[in-house]
Amino acid sequence: MPTDDANADVNAGQAVDTAVTSRWATSVVLGDGESAYIRPLVPADQDALLAFHHRQSRESVYRRFFSPKSTLTPAELERFTTVDMVDRVALAVEVHDEFVGWASYERWPGRNEAEAAFMVDDQHHGRGIATLLLEHLAAIAESNGIERFTAEVLADNRGMLAVFGKAGWPLGRRFESGVVDLDWELATTEQFLDSVERREQRADSRAVARILLPRAVAVIGASDKPDSVGRVLWQHVCNSVSVPVYPVNPRIDDLDGKRCFGSVAELPDETSLAIIAVPAAALESTIDACIAKRMRGAVVVTSLVGSGVDIEVLVARARRNGLRLIGPSSMGIASLHEGSVIQAALVDVRLPAGGVAISMQSGTLGASLLRRARDLDLGVSWFVSLGDKSDVSANDLLQFWEDDENTRVIALYTETFGNPRKFARIARRVSRTRPIVAVRTGSAATGTMGSALYQQAGLIEVPSVSELLDTCRLLSTQPIMRGPRVAIVSNSPSPTTLAAAALESAGLTPLRVPSQLDWTSQPDAFETAIAAALGDSGIDGVLAIYAPPVPADERLMADAINRAGAGASKPLVAVMIGSGDGPIRKGSGVPGYAFPEQAAVALGRSFAYGKWLATESVAAPAPTRPVDPARAKAIVGDALGAGTTELDVEAAATLLSTYGITMAASRTATPDTAATIADEVGYPVAVKSTHRRPGRSVRSGVALDLNHRDDVVEAVEVMVESLGSDADHLIVQEMTEPGITVRIRCQHDERLGTIVSVGYGGIDAEIIGDHADRLAPLSPSAAAAMLTDTRVGAALVEAEFDPSPLVDTLVQASQLCADHVDIDLLDLNPVIVSAKGAVIADAVVRLVDRPDHDGPIRRLG
Repeated sequence: MPTDDANADVNAGQAVDTAVTSRWATSVVLGDGESAYIRPLVPADQDALLAFHHRQSRESVYRRFFSPKSTLTPAELERFTTVDMVDRVALAVEVHDEFVGWASYERWPGRNEAEAAFMVDDQHHGRGIATLLLEHLAAIAESNGIERFTAEVLADNRGMLAVFGKAGWPLGRRFESGVVDLDWELATTEQFLDSVERREQRADSRAVARILLPRAVAVIGASDKPDSVGRVLWQHVCNSVSVPVYPVNPRIDDLDGKRCFGSVAELPDETSLAIIAVPAAALESTIDACIAKRMRGAVVVTSLVGSGVDIEVLVARARRNGLRLIGPSSMGIASLHEGSVIQAALVDVRLPAGGVAISMQSGTLGASLLRRARDLDLGVSWFVSLGDKSDVSANDLLQFWEDDENTRVIALYTETFGNPRKFARIARRVSRTRPIVAVRTGSAATGTMGSALYQQAGLIEVPSVSELLDTCRLLSTQPIMRGPRVAIVSNSPSPTTLAAAALESAGLTPLRVPSQLDWTSQPDAFETAIAAALGDSGIDGVLAIYAPPVPADERLMADAINRAGAGASKPLVAVMIGSGDGPIRKGSGVPGYAFPEQAAVALGRSFAYGKWLATESVAAPAPTRPVDPARAKAIVGDALGAGTTELDVEAAATLLSTYGITMAASRTATPDTAATIADEVGYPVAVKSTHRRPGRSVRSGVALDLNHRDDVVEAVEVMVESLGSDADHLIVQEMTEPGITVRIRCQHDERLGTIVSVGYGGIDAEIIGDHADRLAPLSPSAAAAMLTDTRVGAALVEAEFDPSPLVDTLVQASQLCADHVDIDLLDLNPVIVSAKGAVIADAVVRLVDRPDHDGPIRRLG
């Protein structure tokens, strides 16, 4: 029979397990970039909480408890650690398994308000721990229906007041007897979202900097065996870095004149980065040794294919203890700029320092890409091979490169998104200052989801690695093209004709500059013509084509083209017939292409990015009409509570009206009541079966332009005869003004949220397949851009219909679905657009009961 002590141990173990497996247990990144762990406080934490309390200064204790509380009583420890995570919540923060802070809230009786408090170890102030705890407390509170927080803070406790003040919520303040009473609504406002996002970006950027900017480097698995992985890595690292570098291999005493350490434990404490190339069976013990050494990062070159190593468990352990991993199966990392030079890669990354940062998921393709980049003389700032990206991902690199002064363009090759919703949010922000060029492949290329994500984030999509490089070398050396007009300056008619066709195919407008250039033209004539084109306000970019009569002339012409483009505010590219790809001459900022088609495609992508910057990147999503989210939530909640998964037409119309979306007056009916209801709706009307067949005839279940009661009776009789019981449920609807038929479809995706599509509507919408996709919510500029991406936009222009009512409907529909995750599908088809506006003629609303989103909570993964 178990003893009381044994039972206590079991209960403690179960409590700790609960804390770790809780929805609210997660790794986080602190303000200085180190990772930590937040989890619910449990009774087994009482000893750790007491020891924490005893470590704090008397001043800190007084500020937390408003009294000189030298210790915590057993009753207090029991109360603080025994919580239900609903009305009473307590969280602990651990760094390297050390208890360094805690926070709690307690609901006020009978109110949707709670009092919040926190305390952080004196030795860990200034690391953003309190702010993280407050954000996580707020997310838990909102999930439990708590709408406001209150807090009491001593007036001289400036640190705690600053935490509350900078969190992003508007604070109410009252001062009395040396105490500041605070209260605030836990609303996810734009100000709060912006504050969280800024804190996340700074922390994630510093987390990557801790890896890529090491104090000292260890190559674990360094070898003296020629051409081995350990040998190649050691030589590349040893010959590149300016910081100390240490080899680790138990069978070697000396490697190239340096002491070789027999174990990680023997390394100097300054070692912050490990390059790991050990057998898979030794990886777990190696990572644990790096954790014990308190390293900051590890680049894992080791492949785990077929090894049985549980990488998820290993990553979780590393994160909890402040160690971040790149890999496994990474090719390594490299930086080319002075002050951060490192070549810790299997491939010798000998490239000029420049403005392109490269993230690759594929190791083998990374080698090919670097060789091609070397052929192009492409200037690179960073190269990171993420491998299996079990921990550090493209999201983290984007956060870091957003701050990197040496990076002008980001090149991504990714096969999976990991956390696509977070990727879309980060990439959209980064794209506003640095173009992101991406090869879309693997699961990242998945149809509508991938398309919506790329368009929303402003990513420049390319189909191949070679086009990735062609696009990056233009964007990294030339201004962004802001319009479609491209002047062709050429001395040869045939390449000019080819270039004009290629520019048109790229969505640009070719302009042939009137000039007297021919094969006899000298460099100064070319320079004058190019400079004139660049200075012309009616030209947005220049494509220079030179066909040299003799090869010796090419160098002189390259100098002339380079001079003409110096300091220009528009992009200049060149095609030197007979030459290869790369700068037109060594050190030139003018990219040269072997063929006009390559140059045209690159310019087309520059223009598309410039257009995105001018339109979709600017405006933040915002409703264009009044909304009533509380009423919408009640409609959805009541329907789900009644077991309804698809709203009828009247409930759908009511739901749409809460977001200012107009639906034609509609009523449900039966064959017996249809005529009476038509009288009430007013003629002309349409009668539709809710279970109609393909087609637009009465026999298929659609009767239009019914002007009299007798027309309705006759149409219903035909439907019943044709459809049988499928005609039992009918919709009687007022006729709308004829116009252009459009479909708006909002579909929930578990990884991204709501994907919004728009295109031609009606019964042939699926067959036509003409649609544009974005992520909800939409800004008016994004909605307008979606229309121009489809044939709907051209049709509206041709019909001279104002597109703004349709744009408004798109914005409102996207906001409705973004605000209410239980709306699984909102299919508005058709939306009739006419001179009188945009009216919904049919709507399908399907519901799925989903847990509320955790809100803007910062967590790793």
